[in-house]
Amino acid sequence: MHLRAGLLAAACLLLQLAPPDAAAAGNAQIAQETEKLQQLRARIKALTDELTSVRGEHDAEQARLEQTDRSIGRITAELRKLDVREAEARQELSRLEASRDSARTRLEQMHGTLVRELRAAYRNGRQERIKLLLNQEDPAQVGRMLIYQGYFTRARSRRMDEFRTTLEQLQDAERVVREQQAALGELRAERERQIAGLDAEKAQQADIVAQLKRRLASGTAELGKLEADAERVNKLLVALQQALRDLPAPGDNRPLAKLKGKLAWPVAGRISMGYGAQLGAGKMRARGVHITTAAGADVHAIARGRVVFADWLRGFGLLLILDHGDGYMSLYGENSSLYKDVGAKVGAGEVVAAAGSSGGQQRTGLYLELRKDGQPLDPGSWFKGRPLAQQASRAGGD
Repeated sequence: MHLRAGLLAAACLLLQLAPPDAAAAGNAQIAQETEKLQQLRARIKALTDELTSVRGEHDAEQARLEQTDRSIGRITAELRKLDVREAEARQELSRLEASRDSARTRLEQMHGTLVRELRAAYRNGRQERIKLLLNQEDPAQVGRMLIYQGYFTRARSRRMDEFRTTLEQLQDAERVVREQQAALGELRAERERQIAGLDAEKAQQADIVAQLKRRLASGTAELGKLEADAERVNKLLVALQQALRDLPAPGDNRPLAKLKGKLAWPVAGRISMGYGAQLGAGKMRARGVHITTAAGADVHAIARGRVVFADWLRGFGLLLILDHGDGYMSLYGENSSLYKDVGAKVGAGEVVAAAGSSGGQQRTGLYLELRKDGQPLDPGSWFKGRPLAQQASRAGGD
């Protein structure tokens, strides 16, 4: 309390000593940044609509795929929230059960003491005070014994009151435990319903992917898709960089370039497609890496940054892009769910998405790109170790 009061007094003093227009200037800057952020969101929304409307890309299968991927993302995010709530409920239930058990132990101890005292009183009969008077010859001794006997009687009465209070506490604790158990059961039932819905959406997703695969059976069709995907994301990144010019850098005064070779991989897994790998039958080369991992695995931000894109993009599925300042961006594609919205600031290692196979992929994992002024960088020289070993060493450290 003293520390809080001291901090409050210091804050008030600083406000009094600050220039008259300092607070107003700060508020104006915040309002300006908020307005720019809203403009950024509007530009990204317009750009996304444009990207999904060109080249006749909103055909029936792609529209179904986008809708299914979004449904899976929504359900996956809900399951994550339910998992957190269930863990909290289990922890609270354990605390309540411990409190109930403690009350029960105290009650048993009080019950034993009272039983012994009441049995002793019963053996003495209902005329304890009269027997006490008749059995003593010394008046002074009689007086002291009557005082002691009064003490014992009042102490017994207090113990009986404590017994009743503890019994009521036990009953309340048992009621709250039952309520918490019921709430936990409802969370588990809701989780099962969400899982059933997720399984249905995944089955539909697999059917759509199979249809798309048949359409891309020819090498020419696949090459055309890859070229369109590359053009689409390049156009997106150029537009994002133009929109970000008026916003302050999101970094922590430590440029991403200073972290080269020290970054932690965003997800545990195995690199199944390296940078520069040949794509399809043409001359297209991979501009990022694919990390094979379990569906739903946590995807971590590689460094501090700001979310500048979080939406579905053809060829990349549920895509999240982080701006790290100085022209550096990291792209996380093919996710099963996105946990952050445009404008959100994230720290290094913060969970931003869940790995998956959105965008019509037959593989499960994460597609990762690094860009500098829109140009792709080889991620291999930016990260330390391998994804599996790196993430294993980070377990519990994020």
